[in-house]
Amino acid sequence: MRRRTAVPIAVAVAVVSLGPAVPAASGAPNPPAKPLAGGEPGRRTVTLVTGDRVHLRTERGGPQSVQVEPGAGRKGVSFVRRARGNELSIVPSDAAPLVMSGRLDPALFNVTRMVRDGYDDARRGDLPLIVAGMAGTGLPELGGARVARGLPALNGAALTQRKDRAGAFWTSLTSGRSTFPRGVKRVWLDARVRATLDESVPRIGAPAAWQAGHTGKGVTVGVLDTGIDAGHPDLAGSVAAARDFTGSATGTKDGHGHGTHVASIITGDGVADGKYRGVAPDARLVVGKVLDDTGQGSLSQVIAGMEWAAAQRPRVVNMSLGVDIPSDGSDPLSTAVDSLTAATGTLFVIAAGNAGGERTVSVPAVAESALTVGAVDGGDRLAEFSSSGPRYGDGAIKPDITAPGVGIAAARAEGTEMGEPVGDRYTRADGTSMAAPHVAGAAALLAERHAGWAPARLKAALMNTARPSADDSVYRQGAGRVDVGRAVAQRVWAEEGSLSFRLRGDTVAKGVTFRNESGSAVTLDLAVSAKGPDGGSADLFTVSPARVQIPAGGTASAMVTADPAANPAGAYSGGLTAKSADGAHELRLPVGAQREPALHRVKVSGIDRTGKPVGGRLESLPSVGVVDLRTGEYMPTYVSAGSIVAEVPSGRYEVTAAVNTVTADGTLKDSTLFSHPVLDVGRDMDITVDARRGRRAAVQLDSPTATQSGFDEIGVVETVADVPHDFYVGTYDPAVGLYAVGAPEVKDRPYDFYFMAQRVEPQGPRAYHLALFTRRRIPAEPRYRVQDAQLAVLDSRYHADRPFSGQRVTYVELPNHPLYAYGIGQFPVTAPGRRTELYSVAPGVTWRRYLETSYFSERAVNPPMKAGQKTVHAWSSAALGSSPQTARKSPTSRMQFGFEAFAPVSAEVQNVDPESGVVTARTALYRNGVLLGSADTDAVFVDTPPGRASYSLHATASRQAPWTGLGTRVDTRWTFPYTPEFTTMEQAPLVSLRTSGAFDETNRAPGGEPFRLDIRATENRDHDLTPPLPTMRTLTVEVSYDEGATWQPAKVTATAENRWQADVVHPERHDGHVSLRLRAGDGEGNSLDHTMIRAYGLR
Repeated sequence: MRRRTAVPIAVAVAVVSLGPAVPAASGAPNPPAKPLAGGEPGRRTVTLVTGDRVHLRTERGGPQSVQVEPGAGRKGVSFVRRARGNELSIVPSDAAPLVMSGRLDPALFNVTRMVRDGYDDARRGDLPLIVAGMAGTGLPELGGARVARGLPALNGAALTQRKDRAGAFWTSLTSGRSTFPRGVKRVWLDARVRATLDESVPRIGAPAAWQAGHTGKGVTVGVLDTGIDAGHPDLAGSVAAARDFTGSATGTKDGHGHGTHVASIITGDGVADGKYRGVAPDARLVVGKVLDDTGQGSLSQVIAGMEWAAAQRPRVVNMSLGVDIPSDGSDPLSTAVDSLTAATGTLFVIAAGNAGGERTVSVPAVAESALTVGAVDGGDRLAEFSSSGPRYGDGAIKPDITAPGVGIAAARAEGTEMGEPVGDRYTRADGTSMAAPHVAGAAALLAERHAGWAPARLKAALMNTARPSADDSVYRQGAGRVDVGRAVAQRVWAEEGSLSFRLRGDTVAKGVTFRNESGSAVTLDLAVSAKGPDGGSADLFTVSPARVQIPAGGTASAMVTADPAANPAGAYSGGLTAKSADGAHELRLPVGAQREPALHRVKVSGIDRTGKPVGGRLESLPSVGVVDLRTGEYMPTYVSAGSIVAEVPSGRYEVTAAVNTVTADGTLKDSTLFSHPVLDVGRDMDITVDARRGRRAAVQLDSPTATQSGFDEIGVVETVADVPHDFYVGTYDPAVGLYAVGAPEVKDRPYDFYFMAQRVEPQGPRAYHLALFTRRRIPAEPRYRVQDAQLAVLDSRYHADRPFSGQRVTYVELPNHPLYAYGIGQFPVTAPGRRTELYSVAPGVTWRRYLETSYFSERAVNPPMKAGQKTVHAWSSAALGSSPQTARKSPTSRMQFGFEAFAPVSAEVQNVDPESGVVTARTALYRNGVLLGSADTDAVFVDTPPGRASYSLHATASRQAPWTGLGTRVDTRWTFPYTPEFTTMEQAPLVSLRTSGAFDETNRAPGGEPFRLDIRATENRDHDLTPPLPTMRTLTVEVSYDEGATWQPAKVTATAENRWQADVVHPERHDGHVSLRLRAGDGEGNSLDHTMIRAYGLR
């Protein structure tokens, strides 16, 4: 079953840089252009850990197209698809129970993020995994997976799984059932990792600590980052040990700049300038290069670096990196932080993240033992990008502390361009990456002052003495901005850094222990205050006693109590202050509480179609969703005694589920969809989904022989709180029945049941593409009778001058769901040849049609479809032309000017495999006659100066294609006036000329008789933001029968605006070709000069 909205089943797991994102310098060389940039911007395949494959297409101006291909022997597996924004997850039914139980990382099925992280099949032939909890038994044999490195902090190992053996790996991992072998506790994706001081150092009180004699001398600090420029003058002699974990050819040398910048904030001595001195200039460094010179790495590299660094016994380790997922600290990186802290006594100082907003603190900054650092600007105001709490899951206070992280100048690694260079030796950057090393340096100074302190005491002391902003919440700033001058001078501390409460109705009390290391007794007056969800004062907390007396060298305790009575639900932010009467001693603990409303248990259980309760067989209950109808968000669920449970406040919800009937040998027999569209929850509720109440979905057609030839699915598409949702059950296997339990009419929101299917006649011409709907309810009998007369008919003609075979692939966009188009199947075709394709017609439904061959992919122009209407569509048809493609992705990015070299008139785009070597191309762009840039490919990226100018794009290409003898060379020049607007997805006003005629299915015209060509000017295709089309006032057409050696004029007649007819008389040749030369202009600076050698053939 699928759900596409709110919290996705697979959460994003890329580890992102916690430093700045730096735009390319204007003088930087052209990045490699994507071959055939005029075609699909992205086409990827992702092999899942189960061996199933997901095919993705990303198109400008349209949704992402998605098609699932079951692995070998897995035809009977069903799939769960979920999406939120542009994140898509696809989970096979036999993996869903392991995901729900928390044993299998949902990131392994987040295909969008896997492509983004370079884990698609084109860029990686294996899948990196982390397997944990082997309990000392050693790793079981798992389908030929290779152990890359041991990870003692997780009692596990990093593996690489060959994608071509993914099915065998999955079988050995699960023994064919939804469980793991003995010793394997959890499996994660080894996700990609990307890397996230003149005024700032004095601001945190470092000079006061230096004046007191604390400079970090004798203290070792670990830095896990992109390596280090050990030859930088500010860092000379500071590196005690270094190791590379990335396999870099240059070892630990920093080719990115992030690690050097971070290291110098900790311990740079400012020699190169005399100005930019680090916080602990005499500290020594142990450097682990866990991110490569592009700022990327993997989770296992980071964990291995953590283990090595902690083994060097540093007092502090800085990690200015993070994983962009919600986590309660049970992820592998956070688990490793807590494990290594306990085992080695190392304090990990970790950047909070740069996501901004609530509940965005990254991994491993959510680790309980970590000292998590947010960023403030020069006025101690929280930076907009700084990630905030509360922590996902338990609502605890994170970040713990803040430090300067805006406009931080520090050492620049030689040869790098990160940040904004400040001379040759320094660079300026923003980020919590820059804030964290300020705190790591402060911890080093404090560790020098207190050589025997444990990491928890260092953390608490820095938090106790921080300077909070009175106007900000503890969930945004923690204890406030670090003040190491106060920390090293302080003699009285609390052993706790903060107090976090999660309140569900009962009063909760937590203790605080105060420690006095001064030479005399100290009396502290205690007070606690808080602000409620509305920002006003709240009486949630009390402290007892109100005064404590701490003997010299001793301790005293107090209790802080949170009483939720008479306090509304929401977040409470406050602090416990402890002051001596003379003001000599003062400290503060941030205190926060999440007052939860009264919660009700919604328990969902299942009975399969044989009458057997699901119980602990979660493969029979692969997905349950509970959606808040007020917000459109998913409520968290967990597994309890074979049921799925959500704990929710009173309100209105939707509950959806799928129940599978699975045989004893694990074979899927059927899948039943269930929806309770509106559930009023005001008490604990038990819902039993009885699959026996479902009725089988089916369609009856005029064709008696058409059979399933794709992915059948039934589901509901709806809009909840303005958020598009849909969920489904589906299968490729005709033997697996799809059933739906009828649901009553839904009147308060768009809500439609659908049945998507493809049926093809094995020996006949008809192929049916069906998206059938029942409005506002799930029908009691989801059976449909569809007649050919109710369908739109396409007479599809597959043109080819040389025979080839391929697959016709079809996707459908559902109503009110603009982000994704889903593949319903494919069928084989042979060219030249014909098929009769029939399509259902419904409001909001759009069909996308592709022709796939081993050489190219072609996307068809979608004609308007009406029931009962017949339209002829020719695939790969002549005459060939070239089409411009321009785009600027963002206001600050360079502009792409490119072209599709050999475009069939029938196609939106035709993409040739860039690895095939079929096409060679060159592109050059001129401004007022001056070359701006050129590239030996079909696209060039350039900086476009502001102001209006005359531009000229000159594109040439040649090819030797095994599937066609047409289109051997093209030479096109576009000239156009253009004023760059520097907007997102900006397009330049270029024109295409498209030529059609009565060609036969071998793309030939008759020889020895007159022939008419129809020509039209069209706009830049494949994008909704195309500029208005200029009116071309003149057109000349010339033809050549000797591949451009000589040319003859054709008679041209204008038939309408931007439309013409050209009449030619072909020679009596039956094996020749016709080349075309077209010249068009509008008299106002727009012109096109286009030559295509072998545009079509003669018969």
